[in-house]
Parts: sequence; C-alpha cells; structure tokens
Amino acid sequence: MARNTIFQIRVTPPVVMIWVRRPIGHAVLATFASLSIVARGAHAHDQAKNPPPVTATGSGPNENSESAEVRVQGERPEAEAASRTQVGHRELELRPRFRPADLLEAVPGLLAVQHAGGGKANQYFLRGFDADHGTDVAFFVDGVPINMVSHGHGQGYTDMHFLIPELVVGLDAYKGPYYAQFGNFATAGAVNLRLAETFPESYAQYSLGQFGIMRGLVVESPKLGDTWRAVLAAEIFKDDGPFLNPEALTRFNLFGRLTHDLSAHSKASLTWMSYGSNWNGSGQIPARSVCGESESGTPTPSAMGQPCMDRFGNVDPTEGGATQRHVISASLSTSWEDADVTAMLYLIKYRFSLYSNFTFFKDDPVRGDEIEQNDDRVVVGSDFRFRTHVHYRGAKFTTSVGLQMRTDSIDNSLHHDQARVRLEEKASSHIGESALGIFVEEDAKLNDHFRFVVGARADRMDVDVLDRLSGRGSGTQGATQLSPKWMAIVTPVPSVDLFADYGRGFHSNDARAVVIRTDPARLMTPALGYEIGARLRPLKNLSLTAAAFLLDLDSELVWSGDAGTTEASGATRRYGVEIGARYHIGNWLFADLDATFTHAAFRVNAGNGDAVALAPRQTLTAGIGVRKAVGEITPFGSVRIKAIGDRPAIEDGSLIAQGFTVIDLNAGLRWKRVEVAIDVQNLLDATWREVSFASTSRLAYESVPVTGIHYSPGWPRTVMGRAAVYW
Repeated sequence: MARNTIFQIRVTPPVVMIWVRRPIGHAVLATFASLSIVARGAHAHDQAKNPPPVTATGSGPNENSESAEVRVQGERPEAEAASRTQVGHRELELRPRFRPADLLEAVPGLLAVQHAGGGKANQYFLRGFDADHGTDVAFFVDGVPINMVSHGHGQGYTDMHFLIPELVVGLDAYKGPYYAQFGNFATAGAVNLRLAETFPESYAQYSLGQFGIMRGLVVESPKLGDTWRAVLAAEIFKDDGPFLNPEALTRFNLFGRLTHDLSAHSKASLTWMSYGSNWNGSGQIPARSVCGESESGTPTPSAMGQPCMDRFGNVDPTEGGATQRHVISASLSTSWEDADVTAMLYLIKYRFSLYSNFTFFKDDPVRGDEIEQNDDRVVVGSDFRFRTHVHYRGAKFTTSVGLQMRTDSIDNSLHHDQARVRLEEKASSHIGESALGIFVEEDAKLNDHFRFVVGARADRMDVDVLDRLSGRGSGTQGATQLSPKWMAIVTPVPSVDLFADYGRGFHSNDARAVVIRTDPARLMTPALGYEIGARLRPLKNLSLTAAAFLLDLDSELVWSGDAGTTEASGATRRYGVEIGARYHIGNWLFADLDATFTHAAFRVNAGNGDAVALAPRQTLTAGIGVRKAVGEITPFGSVRIKAIGDRPAIEDGSLIAQGFTVIDLNAGLRWKRVEVAIDVQNLLDATWREVSFASTSRLAYESVPVTGIHYSPGWPRTVMGRAAVYW
C-alpha cells in the first residue's frame, strides 16, 4: 500500500480494549514484557496527518455491518516522531465514557483528573507538566481550538464537557513543539479529537449508577442519499457524587452535523454544538482537617477540640458553578491530482461562573474568602491550509502553507462573595485579544530510508485591556514570535524508524498580567524542545516505541493557592523518557502500555528549592480490551489502569502530592439490536487523592493560617449499568 497516496482502509467492527495497568516502578518492565510475549503484529491506525478539518468518516457501534470505510490522505500515520500517536474509533469505543476527558487518556502519558465539581475543566498532566486546566497543552475538536486565553479562572482553560464521547471517532496526539501547524499552548503537546460525519446505525442509550448517576443519549444518523451525511445527538447527564454536599451536577449536550459531497474530491460540512452545566463543588479540603491525614507537625482537629472532617466533606458548601458553550463551524475541503485545500470558520459563544474558596477564612475571618470568577466571551476564528505534492527522481516533496486567525472579545470579573452573594467587586475587565499564525512546512521524502520535515511558524498576538474599576490595569501590548521546526526520520529497515525532532513553541500569558505596570508578564513565553526516539515493529501486530526528550520553558506558570490561580515564575527545564507498546489482533483485541519518567526543575534555585510543584515524575497507563462476535452475540470487556507517582507539592519537596493507582473495568454484550453493559470505576475501591495542592488557609477555629496539602478525594468504587437499543 502506498504511503503517500489517498487510500482506503477497511475496518471490521468488533474491537475491545482491556487495560492491565500495574503500580509504577518494578512492574513496568514485567507488564511491558507480557505484552511482547503475546504479540503478533504491527499496530497501524487509520487517521489523517493534519487535524482540521476532519476527512475521516467514522463508524458507530455497529456489530452487524461488515466494515466501516475510512478515507485518509497523507503520510503514513505516526511517522514524524516516536511520541506521535493516533487512535482510531475501534480503540476508543471501549474506553470509559463517564466524562469526555476519559478519551484524552488514550494519549500516552496524559492524565486528566477532576476537582471542585464535575462541571469544572479537568486538570491535565503531560510530559512533566501539571498543565492545570490546559496552559501547556493545546486542545482541538475537528481543528477548532478549545483553550481559552485570558480566562476568568486560568490561562488556557479547557473544558471538554461539551463533547459527547460516543461521537469521537479518532484522536491525534502530537507531543512537543515540533509541529508547524500548532501555535499557542502547544509546548508539552497538542491533541485533536475528530467527530463522526455519519453512523451506520442510530441508537438510544440509558445509564444508571451509584451516587445519583443518570445519563440519557440519543444518536440519530438519517440516511440522506449518496452525497449527504448527517448526525444528530442529544445527551443529558446528572450525578451527585459521593460527597456529603451533593454535587447536583446537571449537564446537557446537543450536536448536529451535516456534510455534503460537492464532487468526488470536494465536500462541505456544517457543525453545531450546544452545552450547558450547573454543579456544586466540595472544593479542595485541607488534609489536616481529616483525622489520620494531617502532615507532621500540624495540629489535628481533636487537639483543638474540633471534630474531624469526612474526606468527602467540605469547608464551604456553596462552591460550584455554571457554564454554557455554543459553537458553530463550517468547513470546506477540495483536492485534485497533486494538491488539496481545506478551509474552516468557527464562532463560539461562551459563559462561565465559578464559586471557589481556597483559603476559607484566611483573609476575611468573619465572612470567609469565597470568590466568584466570571467569563463571558465571543470567539471568531478561521483556519486555511494549502498543500501540494511534487515528485522528482523518486523523491516526493510536500509543501504545506497555513493561515490561522482568532479574535476573542472577553468580559471577565472577580468578586468577593459570601454563600454566592456578592460582597465586593475586586476586578472587572474587557479584553480584546487577537492572534494571527502563519506557517510553512516542507516534507521531503527522499526515498524509503530518509525523510526530512522542515518548517517555520510566525505568530503575532495583540491584547487590549480595559480596566473597568480603577483604570490602572488598562493597556495594550503586542508580540511576535518566529518558531523554527525540524524533524528527521530514518528507516534503515522497514520495521524500524528512527527520529530526531527539534522545535520552538510558546504559551501566552493572561492579558491582564501582561499590561500591568509593575512587573508585567511576557505576552508570549517561548519553549524550546528536543526529542530522539525509535519505533520498532518486530512482529506483525506489535509496535514498540521509546523517546527521550528535553524541553526548556522561559517562564513557568505555577499554582498560587492564595489567589486560586496560576502566576508566572522562573525558567524551567524538563527531560525524560517515555516507552510504549501497542498490540492488536485484527479488530477485536487491542492492548496498550505506556510509562513515562520525567524530571522537572527550575533553571535557577530562588532559595526555596528548584522542584516544579506538582509536576508528574512517573505515570503508567495500560490495558487490554476485546470485542468479538460469536454468532449473533457480541461479548466485550476491558480492564484499565492509570497511575501517577508521588510528586513534590512545593519547590523544596517538604510537602508531597500523593500518587495513586486506579483500575476500571467494563463488560457487556450485544444481541441483535440490544446492548447491555456494566461499568465499574475504581474496581479495587482504592482510597486516593485525585488532585492535591499546597495552599495556605485558615479554618474557622484556627487562630493563624496554616500551609499544607489540600486535596479533592477520588471517587470510591462506582458501579454503573447501561442499555442501548439500535435501529
């Protein structure tokens, strides 16, 4: 099969992943070896190289159709770097879908955790970054950027809850700043999720579980003829969680997509998504308030004549929030013999309110320290790309040119509240923020052994801030950055690829911090990355990868517990090793193993230690899943594990954020047009801390503030059942 031409892949339906993840450390090599022993072949994925717009047609959970056809154009998948990952629909469909961020964990080394209520954006870990809500990882859905600049809660805020997980038919992950098509936030990496254009079946699904979990989903894919495709979907979700103060999360999602083939080589697509959510949050409770969990030297509640707090309790029961997101996008793609063009326009209307209390009674001993953060914005953007291919004496040269534009009109504010009642307005701003990115890339495949990708990207950002309170925070600022990129791929034999990658990237800082007169932040913070790696295919269905990387960031964004947000700090260096294995048998068994080992430190010790707080040092994800038709019955099941090691919570390492290991399981079967399944999260009922921070806070009975670990507890064992009917 040609590696550089348009081709078709036939994907048979039944696929399941079972993930067997074991504790980090000595178990890594044992798990890696066990996958190698059972291996039978090289792992290949069926996705396009460039993220926007989507060109693949994904199949739904259909057990009766013989195949699902995927059209792909571009270089062989996963060909630019050892860390490059592409995951197809058949692998994704067995992953947990309790929350959309579960699918993101298909990216090797990426973990997504939750705190302060199920409607708040996840916290992301990747390549030694605690990327908070998305500061150093760029997220896209069909090429539409998700990260929010100058957000009311945190820079790069990325809330994925507007996604219906079943609509995702593919995932593309790019680690490091080596890829010319990505600009802001793509320092640790970038992730693009691709949504379906059509499903072979429509269906309705209902889920019911512990802790008030209820989910209803309807996906309708009407048959409109040979040149029209459509998907309509609606989801409603609710849960209370295991918390003493019920989460009372309610969420709705609506989705519509219409695609029309204008010709054999051209198509147009229109997509609309709407999302709304409300929730309560229990916040991050201080470990010292829970009996048996306080740090050494910290007074226990009983020593102060106070009862212990339940680990699922709260200090301020009025935390929580509400958000809405509405998106409309239109895309057009066309190709001819040696070139293709894609163009996309998008419009986003977004609203957000969050009530948090990180310090409790530290600043206001009487009324408490609750804050209200608001963000109301309109985002308009476009993405245009042109690519052409030239063949010369056995070599192939692919030239890509792209232009990306985005404008955010933002109103955000900060209030001091008591029980969600405003006491004082502390900040109110209007922000205009625009970004322009231009990139060019030359991909030279000289022969079957040597390939070079050389690119450059120019980004321009401008911000205009109006401080509505005092005016002292008003101002304008602009910056430009040129980012060279370089990748080399050597294939000495067909089963071995060797990679060397280099690139410059950046993340932007909050516009309000950029225009202040005293100690302003840099608008664009540069990052410089290097990587070497290898991919081996020793057996037909087995792929093994190893990569070593180094990433320098000119300024780190670190957590500030007092402010409840991040703030710019010093320059950092990260380096590490990542190993992975992918194995599949046909389209009915898939297995994965990925382990990462990373060191993150400040380049200069400011006198309080050089560790980057909360930066993950070791992660492990692994699993195996099967979905195999036996006559009219298709049983399926998977078991998965994710783990993260202990990591420093502050620079000197005196406070530690505890690691965790969690195992999930699902099993079920389909018979004709009916499917039933059971999902179990935290199968072994581990007691774990999903997120941890080092913060200084004061409880109502304390006379002085205390610095210590604050955490959100991970859910206990949770059992959910679901049933679906297809037509």
